[in-house]
Formats: sequence, structure tokens, C-alpha cells
Amino acid sequence: MCGAEQPDPDQYDETDPTTWPHDLDHIIPIFEGGSATSLDNLGLACQTCHETKSKAEALRANTRRHTAC
Repeated sequence: MCGAEQPDPDQYDETDPTTWPHDLDHIIPIFEGGSATSLDNLGLACQTCHETKSKAEALRANTRRHTAC
């Protein structure tokens, strides 16, 4: 999203989360109709962008939930 470089696979340690500079992200959130299993709906996002996007999605989901009542 921000253009950060993809991680160097040689620096990645599956057992050490501090070496995971990117998070796996559902491009279209599942609650908005995105597929939970399709690889086409998955992408990498830096941790900062992923956190920002996830917070915005949670706000939309909560707003939708409260207006449906």
C-alpha cells in the first residue's frame, strides 16, 4: 500500500515475529464480501499500513452493525 519493499526471504525467520515486516492481508474484507480462501484476495502489507487498514475496516464493521439495529 505504501510501496515498502517486500521482505528479503533470507532474513525471514518463521519462529521470530520481529523478522516479519509484512502482514498477510485480505484485500477485500470478508465482512464486505471478500473471499476468505481465495489467493486473489490476499496481499502483503507493511505492519503500519495493515494496522491502519484493519482499524478502518473495524470501524466500518462496527458502524454497520450499530446502524443495522
